[in-house]
Amino acid sequence: MRKSNVPMIAKPIIDPLFYVLTGTSVLCAVLIVVRASQTEYDQYRFLLWNLFLAWLPLVVSMFSLVLTRIAKGAFLAVGLLGCGVAWLLLYPNAPYLTTDFIHLIFSPSYGSSYEQSLLLWFDLVLFFLFSWCGLLLGYLSMRHFHSIVAHYIASWVGWGFILVVSFLGGFGVYLGRVGRFNSWDVLSPFSLIEGVIEGINARSAIFTALFGTLILIVYISLFILGRNQVHLTDDAKIGASDLGRSRTM
Repeated sequence: MRKSNVPMIAKPIIDPLFYVLTGTSVLCAVLIVVRASQTEYDQYRFLLWNLFLAWLPLVVSMFSLVLTRIAKGAFLAVGLLGCGVAWLLLYPNAPYLTTDFIHLIFSPSYGSSYEQSLLLWFDLVLFFLFSWCGLLLGYLSMRHFHSIVAHYIASWVGWGFILVVSFLGGFGVYLGRVGRFNSWDVLSPFSLIEGVIEGINARSAIFTALFGTLILIVYISLFILGRNQVHLTDDAKIGASDLGRSRTM
């Protein structure tokens, strides 16, 4: 097997970012409860459902990492292929949370004095946290599959996978937001295929390019930050080791 630039397979399945995402998700739920208690109207409760759906691709990708540790041969290949298809269908649920800002933009709840509306600023932070959590969930699950593809095939294939999936994800967000399709619509393949065909037009192409670019930039940015952190940690360990040797001389 070839060495990968994303050695996630050699790392713990439960990444430290997982705990951050868990805490952020709990915070999002608490903010929804606080808002409902103060306004007596839980109009944004649907965000919790969308956040739940955004967690599903990460669950699938983590299960795929488990397979790489417990399975071998044909069983591993078939299992990863099945998980990959399931993940690809579920993945758009993660970046989809960014499109929920549309409810904030067109909401008539804040009156004309936007600067003085504390509810507006509360909702802005609320929607941002949900959106950011969705992007991070998508990033972490994509990084898992990036590592699998790079590890079992080649590093450059892994990056090709990221490029393709980013724009497929953008199109998936379009189908969800504009076409109003869900991941489970795959159980009705004929209507789904019809919707996909109808969704191939100039408008969807621009939408896909915008959100595909967003997904790709977020992934590359967080990936580079993660690699720099690893390099800093390795350099610190080397420096400490060299210092220890110099003291024993």
